[in-house]
Amino acid sequence: MDHRFTFSIFTMEINGRPTLALQAKRHADAERMCERDGLRAKLSTITSHGTPLCDASATMKLRLATADEAGLYRRATQSIEPSSDTNVVYLVDLDEQDLG
Repeated sequence: MDHRFTFSIFTMEINGRPTLALQAKRHADAERMCERDGLRAKLSTITSHGTPLCDASATMKLRLATADEAGLYRRATQSIEPSSDTNVVYLVDLDEQDLG
């Protein structure tokens, strides 16, 4: 029996809003990725329609991505070279200054 894991796509909801997607083997791995890189601090500097994606009181929840969210992630990352970095795909419209 093959015990290797396949990668799953996870969605980070911020205050109940699907905000970003990432890929990991397990839910716990995805949680560690989100905690490790100061994600909350980074998201507080990125805006959508003039509002930061996250603030100090925001509720962040990680879950398996829906089929539509996983499809968006795959389309956005299909032309990216494989690497050890975690690819994050935003599921919301980002303000122009955040795109560069």
